[in-house]
Amino acid sequence: MKTAKLMVTAIAALTVASNVAGSLMTVSADSVSDAQSAITANKSKSAKIVASIEKANAKVIDLNRQVSDKDAAISKANKDISAAKAQIAKLDTQITAQKKEITARKDIMAKQLVSLQKETGDSVTGNVYADFILNSKNLSDLVSRGVTVNKLNQANKDALDAVQNAKSKLDSLQSEQEAKAKELEANKQSLVTDKADLVSLKADAQKQESALAKTLKDNKTLLASLQNQFDKATAAKTAAAKAAADKAAAAKAAKADGSATSVTTVAAASSAASGSYSASGNTYPWGQCTWYAKQRSGWAGNGWGNGGQWGASAAAQGFQVDHTPAAGALVSFAPGQNVGGWTADGSYGHVAYVESVSGNTITISQGGMGFSNPAGPNTQTISGASAFTYIHPKN
Repeated sequence: MKTAKLMVTAIAALTVASNVAGSLMTVSADSVSDAQSAITANKSKSAKIVASIEKANAKVIDLNRQVSDKDAAISKANKDISAAKAQIAKLDTQITAQKKEITARKDIMAKQLVSLQKETGDSVTGNVYADFILNSKNLSDLVSRGVTVNKLNQANKDALDAVQNAKSKLDSLQSEQEAKAKELEANKQSLVTDKADLVSLKADAQKQESALAKTLKDNKTLLASLQNQFDKATAAKTAAAKAAADKAAAAKAAKADGSATSVTTVAAASSAASGSYSASGNTYPWGQCTWYAKQRSGWAGNGWGNGGQWGASAAAQGFQVDHTPAAGALVSFAPGQNVGGWTADGSYGHVAYVESVSGNTITISQGGMGFSNPAGPNTQTISGASAFTYIHPKN
């Protein structure tokens, strides 16, 4: 068993995860660049944790296989032990039969002696066979009796030898089977011990996998917090830039047309800025559904807000917005709206890209921190397409 190696690997993985969690909790995001750096670091740490989880999971799968193999081996050992015991019982029955046959053969020999003794009459030598021959009536009878005695002796000897040999072989086979049964029992016990060790190792690996999964979950929670800081920092930066632009525009207008004209110009500039459309670059936070939708479509505007706000934002900038699904369109889900078995965020909603349409069913691709691949694509097919809001690209 490679218990020590497994434990070292798992402890190392837990140490990495612990260090990740501890180091990330100290990260702050005071600016857009700081927040972006913190998010990048978080993703790197998450990738390491995921790799550790994959290794732990592979170890659990391998241990499950080994436990199954041991179960199969134990089952076979039980069958072999049962077969050996059955064979021992069978041999014991045969040995008992051979013993009875030896006793019967001896009884037959005793009866033969009694019969010969009766035929012989008075004893001369005290040996029944010798007396039987010596009491022959004539030479011919002597020869005949000699032949009879020889045949009886040979027959009895052959019969006893055969029975004894059979009994000896059975005794030997029984001893072998008993030794085999003991060996099988020992092997079975070894298998049972190995299985117990494997079960223990599997339990340890599962605990380590669960601990790593919890660390990853905590890391994702922290990532969401960092993303929120990034959003706030980005919004603050955008607001500051807008305020500076408004101030510059107001100063320029006031200088050219006077104070009355200045007020009108500032209001117009502010309105234009809030409704301006730009498809260049991608200013949405990486790993969010808005980032993926912008990246996949290429034509969506920046600054359209959360996923649930995209319909209103796009309509304000002249895009066709309706409830008619179309391949190549963007689909916006309101906060709390059902997205084919799961619910869009209650505050932000959700947005995705429509890959194809079939009747009232659409297949979408999407991104977001709730998916295994935040940057996408994560595909999904959902029905009830007419219930959602669609943003169509401009021709």
